[in-house]
Amino acid sequence: MKMKNIYKFLAIVLCTAVVATGCIKETFPTDGATQEQISESTTALESLVGAIAVNMAYPYSAFGSGENMGFDFGYPGLMCALDACTGDVICTAGDDAAGYDWFWYWERGTMLGPTMAICPFAWNTYFAFMKSCNDVIGLVDINNPNLASGEKLSLGSAKAIRACFYLDMARQFEALEVTDEAAAGKYDISEVEGLTVPIIDEKTTEEKARYNPRAKRDDMFKFILKDLDDAELLLDGLSVKKTIPSKAVVYGLKARAYLWLGQFNRGTKVPVGEEAYKLAAEYARKAITESGATIMTEGEWLNPTSGFNKANNAWLWYLPQTAEGITNLVNYIAWRSSEATWGYGGKFVFEGVTTKFYERMSESDWRRKAFVGESPAAWYKQHSSLTNLTEEQFMEKVPPYANFKFHPANGNTVSYTIGNVTDVPLMRVEEMYLIEAEATAQYNEAEGKRLIEEFMTHRDPKYSADNKSNLIDEIMFQKRVELWGEGIVFYDFKRLDMGIQNGYTGTNVPSDSRVNVSGRAPWWNFCIPESEVIQNLALEGKNNPNPDGLIKLWK
Repeated sequence: MKMKNIYKFLAIVLCTAVVATGCIKETFPTDGATQEQISESTTALESLVGAIAVNMAYPYSAFGSGENMGFDFGYPGLMCALDACTGDVICTAGDDAAGYDWFWYWERGTMLGPTMAICPFAWNTYFAFMKSCNDVIGLVDINNPNLASGEKLSLGSAKAIRACFYLDMARQFEALEVTDEAAAGKYDISEVEGLTVPIIDEKTTEEKARYNPRAKRDDMFKFILKDLDDAELLLDGLSVKKTIPSKAVVYGLKARAYLWLGQFNRGTKVPVGEEAYKLAAEYARKAITESGATIMTEGEWLNPTSGFNKANNAWLWYLPQTAEGITNLVNYIAWRSSEATWGYGGKFVFEGVTTKFYERMSESDWRRKAFVGESPAAWYKQHSSLTNLTEEQFMEKVPPYANFKFHPANGNTVSYTIGNVTDVPLMRVEEMYLIEAEATAQYNEAEGKRLIEEFMTHRDPKYSADNKSNLIDEIMFQKRVELWGEGIVFYDFKRLDMGIQNGYTGTNVPSDSRVNVSGRAPWWNFCIPESEVIQNLALEGKNNPNPDGLIKLWK
């Protein structure tokens, strides 16, 4: 972005962004801004970065309120869609309630092709937020040796957030092989293998954007890791609020990136294979050490007032949901909480787990208490202290296998203007322990076993991995339990070729979402919306295959 009108631009953005503190009241010159002037107004720059975090959780960010898409609530909405892709988060209230489940598209893998109305959700959401990051990055010269601490914080945070967005998109849009028999011969990735998404940074011109090819995996991850390297240096020694990335979060993002790269055996510009797995474990440990975070206790995990609605010492990064940026229905807690009586989640859908998922959890694992078992009456009798619902409310509506992990703010089940104002977890220290365990197990099974057993002492006093035939699968299951509903494990499902098995005798999955997929589901390779292909000529003939209709429902 040109320096001309920078401050005029900042004033407009900061006044229109949804920032709890309101517009920054400063007088800005309208042209000819210098680097010195920028340094003199780092408050505005930091506020602009803070606005990115707030706006990431704002409703109707991709399609607008006129379209009234029930999943369109920014980054948390994407988290819910990713979890729906795995089949781990389901509607537990049966077929009648499934009609209210806006995340059905990702559960079933339908209407996600390039020309379908749902397809632009991820693309539009990420690139809208990406522009905000690019605007901030374009305002500060990283090569200036005299950057103020506020400028370093703003630039480092913006680069880390941008890296997070591109890391997400690279993993979502890269087409990996689909081996399911039903898709054989109908899903060909030969023309797009190894391609991610176009890179748009602070220097990308409109002319360049009109012909901007999908970046190859090596080039994309080189770009991502460069942003993270810059952020690591810029944020070193700075005190950072958890609503924006810290140095520990940068390490965590590197751990996620290297874990993804570990699955590949070819790479010329970035580490892959065992080298990448070792780096994933190393950076996960660095994130743990740098953060000083402690693993959540049983009391914190299951707290009916603050459980998974308020940041604590285990959370490294979170989104602040503001009172100004909420609706009753289009909101993270309105979906996730079985107690949010105003939302789809606590009124109709009751997001929860499958019978097989629940049955696999050890009875001595206290995290199991967060999910209603086969008998709601028995659960309430034993665990009434873990919910804010009265016995009458609970017995009237809560179905088997619903979740009580996520609670409305302050346990308020009546008012959405209070209950929906929660913190949304983006990275917890527990994820780092689990990355360390799995990445290590990929090249040193004995040490990986020791690490997962050490972690599980915090969750299950009787836990042992001795009788587990597949250590990687076992670590992944514990990760699925620990991070259930937090939008993380989709990437593990995709890279490890895990598949979905939700069609079976005794399943509690609604009939319109019962799918069995051997290995990767076709819709895990996200499609680029056709509208973007038309605008960016370099994308013609380079879109991922349409996944719609390839996998039939189990009956």
